[in-house]
Amino acid sequence: MKPLSVLISLLRVSLFGVALASLCASAQEAKIIKIVGDASAVSVTGATGVVTPGMTLPVNARLITGAGVEVYVEAMTGVVATVKPNSEVTVSSLGSASNRTLDLRRGSVVTQVDPSKYKKDSYGVKTPRGVAAARGTVYAVTVNGQAYSIVTVDGVVSVTPVGGGAGSTITIEAGGISISSVNGGAPSTAAQIANDPAANTAVIQAASMAVAALAVVAADPTSFGGASGVAAGQLSQVMATIVKQIPQALSQAVASGSAAAPAQAAAIVAAAVSAAGPANVAQVAQTVAQAAAQGAASTTSDASSAAALAQAIAKSAAAAAAGASPSEAASLANAISQAAAFGAVQGAIQSGQSANTVGAAIANGAAQGAAQGAASAAPAQAANIAGASANGAAQGAAKGGSTNLDAASISNAAAAGATSGSGSPVSPPAPPKVGAPASVPPPTTPVTPIDPTITVSPSN
Repeated sequence: MKPLSVLISLLRVSLFGVALASLCASAQEAKIIKIVGDASAVSVTGATGVVTPGMTLPVNARLITGAGVEVYVEAMTGVVATVKPNSEVTVSSLGSASNRTLDLRRGSVVTQVDPSKYKKDSYGVKTPRGVAAARGTVYAVTVNGQAYSIVTVDGVVSVTPVGGGAGSTITIEAGGISISSVNGGAPSTAAQIANDPAANTAVIQAASMAVAALAVVAADPTSFGGASGVAAGQLSQVMATIVKQIPQALSQAVASGSAAAPAQAAAIVAAAVSAAGPANVAQVAQTVAQAAAQGAASTTSDASSAAALAQAIAKSAAAAAAGASPSEAASLANAISQAAAFGAVQGAIQSGQSANTVGAAIANGAAQGAAQGAASAAPAQAANIAGASANGAAQGAAKGGSTNLDAASISNAAAAGATSGSGSPVSPPAPPKVGAPASVPPPTTPVTPIDPTITVSPSN
């Protein structure tokens, strides 16, 4: 019996070794979590199987994305890397489960890290300058030949040149930038590069990509699990960074995030307005309401969907703004309802709908949402808020090109919103003046205040 017991022991050891080796191999492989866009425009070499969510990316695997498609990759535990369109990355370092590098050959990658699951400096994105390593952060990296940009929107990134000695590592904190064409890649701020058109565009694009990537992850807990909740929290931090340190990117970032994940538009708006100081809360609220409504509505195909988004966005912006400045609640509701209505109509036009098909519903939604949000923060002003919201929504929809608005319907919607927000009955205000404005601006893509040099790409 002794030889048999020895054989059994050896078999157990062998099986344990196989299981351990399999576990280690699995831990060393990155994995595709989600593909947004046409999966046929994604190619992977160095891996087997159809390119689809769940596909593993072993060492030396190369992932290439075409136009209009982006791939979300779990690079390692606690790290989601979004490979943007027209990009190429190679999984170039998989020495262990706690050491991973993505070699970005061209294009852009947005990285978001869960600090609770991440070991410091164990992940990085390789650029022509060196490896940009995360320290619990959100950052975007773009490479074009030997040119590169690194923008940190939350946390800290350290960049160590390949083969660099002591003292060669640079640190880029939240709101910081490293661009190869600016001071040799030395850390800069958004304010310092504001007068450099090329650098400024790169920063706006990076911030917009980061917000869009976070919004997609936050909106999809089914695909991303716990990372979804982490992304939602990081989204608030990123919006605060943009408002305070990269304000030139605000409208484009909000529009991009709202187009990528319309369900997150209201949260994006609330985060931005909450981060604004008393001196600029009105301006920020109006800017983000318009940008979010336009971005979100550009993904819709019917009036009711566009109106629902306008309502949610106006409500979120008005509640945050009026909460910060209650004495200005009525004027804030007017500006926000106008911005949300105008943005939503223009977004719907971008999606192929006509202003007159969507305008009436959007005006009602913007009036109701702004009135509800502002009245919840300043209930004593509910009646004035209702009137201001109705007038603003009518003006915004008309400015967007709508000529068939129903004044009484807008007034009733504003009253309903103010009643819900204040908790007390509010009578419909005097119907707003409606009709075609003196001059209707032609629809453009995208519409001011969104930077026309950057394309908003809706995601599914």
